[in-house]
Amino acid sequence: MSDKDTSLIPKGEYCYGEGGKCPYWSLKEGLPEQENGYCSYLEKSDYDINEEQGDIPWKTGKDNSVVLITEPHAIPIGLLWDQCKECGVNEWTEEDLEELMNEQGKNI
Repeated sequence: MSDKDTSLIPKGEYCYGEGGKCPYWSLKEGLPEQENGYCSYLEKSDYDINEEQGDIPWKTGKDNSVVLITEPHAIPIGLLWDQCKECGVNEWTEEDLEELMNEQGKNI
């Protein structure tokens, strides 16, 4: 990944921004819906991310006493399909968020 240009990755938590879509994001044919997002920066799809996650503990009941284990893909974890970043590159910093909130306040 080190040879890939991170300046091309939009700022924020999504695979798109003011400059458009991240060049590393795409949908990969042949994968199930909502597991077909692909990041060529990470060289992973949602399907790959969900495989890596493995079984997911899932607590139910008011006291969280019942624990069910779901199979991989039963509760998809990867959100690339929805253009949510999985790479973590150029995500908002606390300073960025504060600046955005100040700008929003000026526009009200």
